[in-house]
Amino acid sequence: MTSSPALSRRTRPVPAITGGRGGSLRRARGSLRSSNSAPGRLARTVIALILCTLALWGALEFALSGAHSAVSEAESGAMPAIVDTSQVAYYLADADRVAATSFVSGTVRLGGPGQRYQDDLKSAHQALARAAEHDATGADGSGQLQSIEGLLVEYTSLVEQAHANEGQGALGISYLSYASGLMHQKDDGILAHVQRLGAAEQQALARQRSTWWLTPSVLLGVLAPGAIALILLIRTQRYLRRHFHRRINPCLLAASVLLVALGGWTTVATLHTDRAFNTACDTVLPRLTASWQARTLIARAAGSDTQAVLLTLPGQPFSSGFADYTRPLAEPAVSSQMLIAARSGPPSLHGVLADLLQADLALDPADNSGKRKAALDTLEHFQRFTAAHAQVQQQADQRDPALVSTAVGPGGTQLGGAEAAVDGDLALRTDLDRQKLAEAADSARSGLGTGPAIPVLGAALAVLCLCGLWPRIDEYRAAR
Repeated sequence: MTSSPALSRRTRPVPAITGGRGGSLRRARGSLRSSNSAPGRLARTVIALILCTLALWGALEFALSGAHSAVSEAESGAMPAIVDTSQVAYYLADADRVAATSFVSGTVRLGGPGQRYQDDLKSAHQALARAAEHDATGADGSGQLQSIEGLLVEYTSLVEQAHANEGQGALGISYLSYASGLMHQKDDGILAHVQRLGAAEQQALARQRSTWWLTPSVLLGVLAPGAIALILLIRTQRYLRRHFHRRINPCLLAASVLLVALGGWTTVATLHTDRAFNTACDTVLPRLTASWQARTLIARAAGSDTQAVLLTLPGQPFSSGFADYTRPLAEPAVSSQMLIAARSGPPSLHGVLADLLQADLALDPADNSGKRKAALDTLEHFQRFTAAHAQVQQQADQRDPALVSTAVGPGGTQLGGAEAAVDGDLALRTDLDRQKLAEAADSARSGLGTGPAIPVLGAALAVLCLCGLWPRIDEYRAAR
């Protein structure tokens, strides 16, 4: 029996549909399963790790550059400006002392105020020029600098008039007195303007130190990509151990160690920069400016006595501002009994000079470094300085002919010699603290070598991640 053609057509198998929407849907599902497979997951992990590495690299470079820029700005601006203004105050105070000394001793008749006076003025002008260059206060600082320069021109003119009229008795002394008043006037004198400029520079430094780059939150933000990368590395190694039955992936383990080392190195470098910068600002710089301040007060005290010798008329009491300048240096007054007690333990003193010497005086009496002996010598020289003032005052009241010699003489128990001894001691401390400030500044900028290391270590991290995961991706694909 022959089959019907129509029936044959109805029972013939229908070919599968391989094109159109059905084929696209199957391909999309296959692609989704492929992306969720082990190779897809590992490929995404590689991309994520490389992105985290690049983010960490960029963040470290950005943060360290910002921190070093902030430190460099302070170290090239407000910090040296503070030192410059301290130097200006000392050199001007010393110039005024020397000018008065030349009149008391009579050397002004031979060559004016003398070479020391000229050197002091030259150093003061140079320090003013540096202060203008480093000024971080803006318009206020510029106004103060202009005021100081203008007053200084007037001061030198008055001293020149005093020199020119020295042979005319009271007229030359009057000019010198006007000049000294212009220098030391409490509110509007030259040194008062210098002091205000220094205070403004201190405020500028405080603003520079409060920058966002030097806060701990920057370090936390910078290390966030590294923490994410470390979590990814740990999870990936656990994933590989489950799917590939391998306990350790050497490349990923090395990447993890390198990542932790880079984060630790960066943290140490950041903390080192912060600590060195804080040491420079909070310890070394205040000691350096205190040394200059102590020298300034010593010079003003000696100059005040010398001016008093010139201006005190017969029958009038000796009037000097010596105590006003020495009181901020050490209280109570340093006596011979205090010196004897200081040889066995630190004395109970307060003030600028006392604070400078306190750490060295607190050392063990058996200390062989010489620091304690140097501090005791300075304290003894200061005691002689104050004792010389008392002798000058007594001789002035008694109209003793030896008054001039005691006031300006170079002997160790004379005012001029004692002033030179204390100033010499403090000059040594000034040089030492200046060197320490430079070392602290260099240390804050060093970065402990992280600058050239960050790009190298970042590239090594990326390579290790690729070497650790890409062979596993190929291995999984080959197994299928």
